Amino acid sequence: MKRRALIFLFVFAMLLPLMIMREFTAANELRYLNIVDNALENGHLFAFYDHGIPYADKPPLYFWVAMLLKSVAGSHCMFLLSFVLSFLPAFVICWIMDRWTEEKLKCAIHGCAYNTAATFMLLSSMLFLIGAVFMRMDMLMTMFILLSLYTFAKMYRNKKGAREAKMRERTHEAREFKRDRLLLPLFVFLAIFSKGAVGFLAPVLCIIVFLISDRDFRIWKYLGWRFWTILILLCAAWWSMVYLDGGKEYLNNLLFHQTIDRGVNSFHHKKSIAYYLISYWWIAAPWCLLNIVLIIKGFTHRYLGGNRAKLMVCSFITIFVMLSLVSSKIAIYLLPALPFVVYSAAQMLPNFEEDRTVKFLIGMVAVIFIILFVSSIFTSILVAKFAPSAALPKLWAPYWVILIPIAIGGVASLLFLKAKRTPCAISVISASLFVTIFLGSLSMKSLNKTLTPKEGCVTALNLALEKGYELASYDLSVASNMDYYFKNDGLSIKRLEKEEVFPLKHTILFLREKRAMKDTDIKNFAEGREKVSTGDGICFVIIDD
Repeated sequence: MKRRALIFLFVFAMLLPLMIMREFTAANELRYLNIVDNALENGHLFAFYDHGIPYADKPPLYFWVAMLLKSVAGSHCMFLLSFVLSFLPAFVICWIMDRWTEEKLKCAIHGCAYNTAATFMLLSSMLFLIGAVFMRMDMLMTMFILLSLYTFAKMYRNKKGAREAKMRERTHEAREFKRDRLLLPLFVFLAIFSKGAVGFLAPVLCIIVFLISDRDFRIWKYLGWRFWTILILLCAAWWSMVYLDGGKEYLNNLLFHQTIDRGVNSFHHKKSIAYYLISYWWIAAPWCLLNIVLIIKGFTHRYLGGNRAKLMVCSFITIFVMLSLVSSKIAIYLLPALPFVVYSAAQMLPNFEEDRTVKFLIGMVAVIFIILFVSSIFTSILVAKFAPSAALPKLWAPYWVILIPIAIGGVASLLFLKAKRTPCAISVISASLFVTIFLGSLSMKSLNKTLTPKEGCVTALNLALEKGYELASYDLSVASNMDYYFKNDGLSIKRLEKEEVFPLKHTILFLREKRAMKDTDIKNFAEGREKVSTGDGICFVIIDD
């Protein structure tokens, strides 16, 4: 417990400036805030709307928590939202995986614990790190998917409790089995209630695939009438409230348009079947190769025969294949698979820590970190000499200073590998990454000007109020999300077609800068007018006459 608490406090401290100082992103976070505000104003709890348009994309749990946090804090607080909806679920996931693999990974070599290395591997994986800070429903859903599968694993292991529960005996094992039998459908429902159909498909398919792979065809024993009765009753209660709150069309949108239509022939985020095969390599960075190599070695040496390792590998493959077959794809959707691939690999580490390939892959990450530091020095020199006016984000210190921790971590990792302390080599690389994030995030107020549109929106708002101008946008999908900064003053951004742009007068026009400037007509129209960058690649043009 002390080890987990220390890791939690360390990572929390390193990410704290980022969670406090960063602004909301235009693409998703501002949309969620607008939806929450609309729900609070109109008293909706089950049917949500974005600028009057039904938003049946997501179930209500995430919005409920955001509504509660605003009611408590009085406004949308970045720290509270990030901490409660992203950071805490991320650490619950680490805690679940740590408990699940404790028997295998609690051993240590020269004082370096394998379970510490495993926790750091997961926390420092690119997509997991992003999901632990930014506001998305996926981390919440992943937590409940893991709770579902961990509960199933306890049921599967508790053979004695299953027999005694069937005979209605009142032993500790029987009570534990009965409790888990009730918790399994509850966790599956909460996964559905967090994000939707994937929250149901992922745990159910993973359980079925594992049982078949283990040649245990008693699927009904775990997904029996109790499971389906509880799940159906909970879903029926939810859908009934949706019908009462949003009507038949909203319910149809929720159950069919946003699930079946989106899964089979997506109208949103449509990608090829090979999308995750390509994106996995950055999603699981910097441990992407190490994960795969350790799992392959475990398979070839028959170390994946245990139920725990087999369930985790089956879960990773099942979720990966399932999401690849679904039409709608973005990187964050793969988040539920990430804990399984990392911990499947981590369980193989004690068997292969002296393996040359494994040590080479860890050393390669260390060397890449050192190269990043060295290249930042040369880049700083070249920019200062040949492009002193380059529009790079201004940080509190030179880039190479902020990257010093990863260089130290890389060197320390190589020394640990030489001393045959492989878990320490992994842990120190990950820890150095978090220290670097901490140092970089101290410049978050400056970075916000580049990464988020808030400051530009505030400037546009002041101009609009001062001059009495209207707000409009062209070819900017996030324009309606940015209304979050204008609605308190009774303003909103009108979305225009191209032909509606040229007659504009007394208007502030928002554009996606690079894309708009490739359009000759828009470029000529904007020429000679004052143009202001707002961040996130967005700009606005002031049209006086």
